[in-house]
Amino acid sequence: MIIRLFRSNQVLPIVVLVLISIGMWLISWGLHFKVIEPNGMPLYNLVIKNTIELPKIFLFIVGLILFTTQAIHLNYVLNKHDVFYKASWLPALIYVVIAGLLHPFLWFSPVLIVNSILIFALDKIFTLYKNPNAISLAFDSAFLLSLASLFYLPAIVFVLLFAISILILRPFSWRDWIVGIIGFTLPFFFAFLYYFLNNEMQSFYNTVVVSGIKKTLDLNHLFTYQYIYSIVWILVLFVLSILRLQTNYYKNVTKSRLIQQLLLIFIVVGFVSILVSRDESLYRFSILSIPISSYVSYYFLSGKKLWIIEIMFWILIASWFYNYYVA
Repeated sequence: MIIRLFRSNQVLPIVVLVLISIGMWLISWGLHFKVIEPNGMPLYNLVIKNTIELPKIFLFIVGLILFTTQAIHLNYVLNKHDVFYKASWLPALIYVVIAGLLHPFLWFSPVLIVNSILIFALDKIFTLYKNPNAISLAFDSAFLLSLASLFYLPAIVFVLLFAISILILRPFSWRDWIVGIIGFTLPFFFAFLYYFLNNEMQSFYNTVVVSGIKKTLDLNHLFTYQYIYSIVWILVLFVLSILRLQTNYYKNVTKSRLIQQLLLIFIVVGFVSILVSRDESLYRFSILSIPISSYVSYYFLSGKKLWIIEIMFWILIASWFYNYYVA
């Protein structure tokens, strides 16, 4: 049983995880793998510009590596900070399934790169709790979030997550805020400097300020009935996870509870980034895979009746097959 296997902290689940990830990406390749066009942001444009002459399979392999390492890294971060009461490989497994639930999630896109950066930033943010070296961590986490914005501008809203994290995890210190602001503005400062020296300030201004973020919110494009079964099942699992967490909430240590709150805030901020994105492709929803897979993995980890948990997991797998081969 796959859930029983990934509930352990052995080496074998890593091998199985890598094989699952490779299989999913090979299916994506066979169903028309796609590379998202340059989006105007300097770092993503730089990646595409320097790989455009290479065979498409190069970015396919890079995407596969990013995707697989994200699952392993997220699992490591959650276990490192004792977010859940027991270490396991379930967060990595659930991340692979949810982050690859829709075919566009496995395209090479700016969000695929951003997810890797966000996991690094989360590790830094979680480490802020009762840490005497908070200044360097505040700089690093804000810098990483700003760096993500230079790949995918809607990721700039994650500065809200940084601000809320400082308020929740740290007593007030003006140094933390000043250093965070410096860390967040520094990548944009260098980007502006580069475009200024190359006499391209107007084009960068048009990309970032004029057309980078949607000014009016349109919710109609969010309702994709084609994938309604997966959406409903993910919502069911997420609600069950919240209820289970609520039951065990006060059994956790303070740091675990605070991080669980931040993951919930991550979902809200991530959804805002989806709303303000000018690109209405489905790949942008994969940014929610990090917090949602964390919550769902907790439900699978804490379930008492293993056979029920296995059935629920295979329903999730069935929805994956439906999305790829039916919808």
